[in-house]
Order: sequence, then C-alpha cells, then structure tokens
Amino acid sequence: MTMTPGQEARRLLRRHHYGVLSTTSQKFAGYPYGSFVDYVADHLGRPVILISALAEHTRNINHDARVSLAVHDPGNQTQALPRLALLGTAKLIGPDDAHRIRNRYLRYFPEAEHYLTLDFAFYRIEPQHIRYIAGFAQACLVSAADFLALGSRLADTEDALLQQLNAGEDTRMVGIDCDGCDLRLKDTLRRIEFAGFAADAQAARSAWMLARVSGAA
Repeated sequence: MTMTPGQEARRLLRRHHYGVLSTTSQKFAGYPYGSFVDYVADHLGRPVILISALAEHTRNINHDARVSLAVHDPGNQTQALPRLALLGTAKLIGPDDAHRIRNRYLRYFPEAEHYLTLDFAFYRIEPQHIRYIAGFAQACLVSAADFLALGSRLADTEDALLQQLNAGEDTRMVGIDCDGCDLRLKDTLRRIEFAGFAADAQAARSAWMLARVSGAA
C-alpha cells in the first residue's frame, strides 16, 4: 500500500507509547519545558496522556494548552531514523468520553489504574501541525487532515472486537485500530501493522487474519 506522509506519521506515532512532551514553562517564563510521558493514540490517531494535577507540565498546560510531542524510532543514528514532532492543543477529556478512554489506556498501561484514584486526569492532544521526518533529508510538514484517521469507525466496537479475537488465544490483543493492532507478550507490547486501512470491525478482523496467515503476527 502506498501511504501519504500523514499516514506514515500516524503509524509511527502508533508504534510507540512514550515521547517527550514540551510545554511552555510558567516557572521559567519563555522557556520550553520537556518531560517524558506515556501515551496511547486514540482511533483517530490523537495522543492521550494521563497526567497529575500537581505535575509541572499539567500546570503549564492549564495556563497555555499549546504543546508538542516528539516521538522517534529507536536506534543509534537518530538523524537517519523516522521521527516526528506533533504540535497541538492539549484538552482535558470530559467524563462522557473518559470511560472509553480509560478502558483503552489501561489495557496498554494496567499499572496506571491506581493513578486514577489520585489527582490524575486524561488529556487528549488535538493535532494542528506535524513535522514528519522519514529519514535523513526527508522532512515534510503534514496537515492534521492528512494525519488523522477520519474514516475510522472502530471506536465504538473495539471492546467487543477484542473479546472476540482474544477468545481461546494464548496471545492477548490489547488494542486494535485502523492501522494495526497491539499484542501483549508477557511485559512487552508488539505492534502488528495492517497492509491497508481497516475502517470498521469487519475490515479489522479480516486484516488481522491476513496478518496471521502471512506470518506477520
């Protein structure tokens, strides 16, 4: 499948679950404040973070919601590796959406459940601009419209689909989206990317089966 830069960038973001969050410091006015955060991309490709009200970056966000999240593939030569900087607006997730986000996030980070009894809350980063670098001298700007998986209809069916696909399986799938799925192997997450765009549950199920037959899973 030939992908646009936006689709490539979204798949890069989904491959990983931590990055450097940059906010505008209130304590040291005018300086960027960088901190490492865990995240899970939602079905559109927007990063979701779980952060404490007492954290420096949360205080910064509450004063100026403009943020940047930097993510890269691991390796020894960073300049030659795929990476991106996602610039956007961090917004507190309201109670109507928090339950679904909670279920998805805790499948990836089950150890975070006790944070929810404290002062932690979910924030979603709404992308505005994405700087995507596929490799050395391969940089481009990606629009939010190209980056977001606007055609995905899996958000409402993911929980039920996971129950079906995990039935009788030794390997546990923790998440499935239009671009691929994530498997938990003991304490490690393994990403399986689909060959194409799986817009709904039927397409995602077929893509997973194809990945298994082809040996990708």
